[in-house]
Amino acid sequence: MLESRNIRGRVLGLTLASLLVAGPAAASDWTVDMAQSSLSFVATQNGSPVEGRFENWTAEISLAPENVADARIRAVIDTATAGTGQPQIDQTLSSASWFDPSSHPQAVFESSQITALGDGRFEAAGELSIKGKAVPLTLPFTLEVENDTARAQAEVPLMRLVFGIGSDIPASTVGDEVAVKIDITAKR
Repeated sequence: MLESRNIRGRVLGLTLASLLVAGPAAASDWTVDMAQSSLSFVATQNGSPVEGRFENWTAEISLAPENVADARIRAVIDTATAGTGQPQIDQTLSSASWFDPSSHPQAVFESSQITALGDGRFEAAGELSIKGKAVPLTLPFTLEVENDTARAQAEVPLMRLVFGIGSDIPASTVGDEVAVKIDITAKR
């Protein structure tokens, strides 16, 4: 009986020790597959939707879905690459009153905390900087991981006037709210 307790004690001790040494899963670095990923937006002009996208952007992602304590996301968007396929609108987007890429070539989102909500849902709290204006942003997203491939999807409303984007155009002409859509496929 004493020997049985000693064996159980050693097994329990070894199990606890291995858990302490291994610790929680470390964040994994992910490389975005740009051919399968997109960063798009939908705005409204005179009540009609206007769809567009950013052609050039990067994202640094370090995340283990089972332990988000050390997770981080940093996305850098080339504002000069905003386009709708409509020349007049695209020319306006690159003007000084809109994205002003000559003075503000990048928009940046950087997370400060990522929270797992369960069922493949997460939130990345952080800061979004556009045209030199930094604003707190919580980005809700879903995440599916299969082997070494992950797919994250998100949609978040942004208020363009908060960032001074198109401040010379009233919200009655071009809606203040812009839906930003993110669809990322990445490899571990």
